[in-house]
Amino acid sequence: MLHTPESQVPNPFHDIDLKDGTFNKTSAKDLDAAFKRFGEGGGAHLCVFFHGGLVDYDSGLKCAHDLVEDYTSGSTYPFFFIWRSGLFQVLSDLIRHHEKDPVFVEAANESVYSAGVKIAAALSDKRLERRVRLKLKPLRRGVLTLRELAAYAEPYDRAWEKRTDVQLDCTRLELDQFTDRLVNLTRGRRRGGVKFERENFGGDDNPFSRIIRRLNTHHDHGLYTTTIEELLISLCVGKAASSIWDEMKTYIDDAFAAKHDAGGTAFLDKLAEAWRKNPNLRVTLIGHSAGSIYVQRLIEELDRRFPDSPDWKLEVLYMAPAISFARMYAGLESFRRRVRAFRVFALTKTAERKYWEVRFIYKGSLLCIVSGLCEADPDSDKPILGMQRYWSCEPPYLGVDILTITDYIGSARAVWSPTTKNANPGYQCSATVHGGFPLDSKMRGSARYILVNGF
Repeated sequence: MLHTPESQVPNPFHDIDLKDGTFNKTSAKDLDAAFKRFGEGGGAHLCVFFHGGLVDYDSGLKCAHDLVEDYTSGSTYPFFFIWRSGLFQVLSDLIRHHEKDPVFVEAANESVYSAGVKIAAALSDKRLERRVRLKLKPLRRGVLTLRELAAYAEPYDRAWEKRTDVQLDCTRLELDQFTDRLVNLTRGRRRGGVKFERENFGGDDNPFSRIIRRLNTHHDHGLYTTTIEELLISLCVGKAASSIWDEMKTYIDDAFAAKHDAGGTAFLDKLAEAWRKNPNLRVTLIGHSAGSIYVQRLIEELDRRFPDSPDWKLEVLYMAPAISFARMYAGLESFRRRVRAFRVFALTKTAERKYWEVRFIYKGSLLCIVSGLCEADPDSDKPILGMQRYWSCEPPYLGVDILTITDYIGSARAVWSPTTKNANPGYQCSATVHGGFPLDSKMRGSARYILVNGF
């Protein structure tokens, strides 16, 4: 008889296993038994962890089992929401599908090169002009691979980030010519490959027009990554990515439905019982990536359902939070009322753009993908809490949601990874990729320190 590995079996005393928001491999009875055990052990401190929204089931469960000992620090009793999102592979496959498509790669070369020409001319940068003219023009030396193309674009990014009031121009004739070149790329190519349709390139939908506009308005994610995003959007990958992201969010809402088998609702019921037994109960919520959206939803539901218990307060620790500023701002009053301690850990803007989340095609972290492709935004640049670029308090990131939330959190409660060697305990993290936060050794140490000593 085959046995399921222990790492793939939920621990009913710590794991809350949900599918579409309802109990799956654990039950409401298991939750009752777990809270009973918690009460018998003294019932003073609960810790609740929510993994990321695109994490597959086995990875989410393994992470929980790896962290259970850490999160038991200081007589803390941990729970782990295993919510069976697992959509990253679907999203990744949507993007990776275009990695070796010759039409897509040529289109990316054409776009990056054309924008690079404009940047060099607008800045009157002789070095960049010479780079274009003599050595690295992609269409003269053969089409660059996407990895080569990303490296080719880097000097243009460095130069463009330093500009002041310079703007790139683009005529209607140039846009029409760009459209002709991309549409012509598909002629005579194999069936099943990328096909650029002329009707998807009209007016403001022209990908090159959008690349230039994003570069001019500071809404770009770097020349290469912006190009990849805009080509994917023109191929309707953006719509598919947004649909995947919205589906993930429904799992969270379903967990707080008004029914007995909704995991979030059942957990809040048991939490309320625990608070009534011990008004001094300490509760720490930890959310990684889209787990921050789950935490926000739980806070709002707590505030809505128990208005007569304003002293029920929470502590919140975010790791690379994928919640948008707009979403957090919408529930900020509940957050203010119910959260007494808060800290957010996230990547520096340099680390965010340094690695390939989807190998050899998308350079940038998962939060860049969320910002550029998953969250609906006219600039394909949705401000996300866990991205340092949106904390600049400089144009174009001056929306009331951004300014209010960054002011509320303050610099003292935001930790940018990797941190310096002399960072204080509880403020240390060495994660360099989005998915690395929960199991990063220094992050684990900071979480343990916070659970034992407080924020």
